[in-house]
Amino acid sequence: MPEKWEVCEGPPALTPEDRAKLVSRIHSLLFWVGELIPQEIRLDNRTVPLRDVVFRYIMSDDPTDQERKEAAALAHMLEELVKEMEEEIKHGDVTRAKACELMNEARSYLRAVDELRTVSGKEAELKRRSLMTRVEDARRWKRFVEKVR
Repeated sequence: MPEKWEVCEGPPALTPEDRAKLVSRIHSLLFWVGELIPQEIRLDNRTVPLRDVVFRYIMSDDPTDQERKEAAALAHMLEELVKEMEEEIKHGDVTRAKACELMNEARSYLRAVDELRTVSGKEAELKRRSLMTRVEDARRWKRFVEKVR
């Protein structure tokens, strides 16, 4: 269920400040929390089962180069769609309710983009191991510094 923001409540007319707040919320930290990827989306006069496509991609143990290219292309198309929505919020003749609807829709598309850009499979495991090695190094340094003090 879309989140209710204080900027989504009030008179139908939007002020420039309201428009700026709505656009900033699209890109806020952890914007994707609670957002569901839409079941389907209409792109280039065809219906794409977006949630299924994203799920299959992120669950793939070792995506092929072709799958990665397709995921990147889909992510790019979704980002372009979000830019159009932002422009509609910023400059369009929209009501507060429609602007909030666009904001939530844009955030759900960005959630899909985030999932499509997340590395999976063997690369993810290598990155995880690398990160854990750096964390362990930092812990060792911290213990060393504490002993020296």
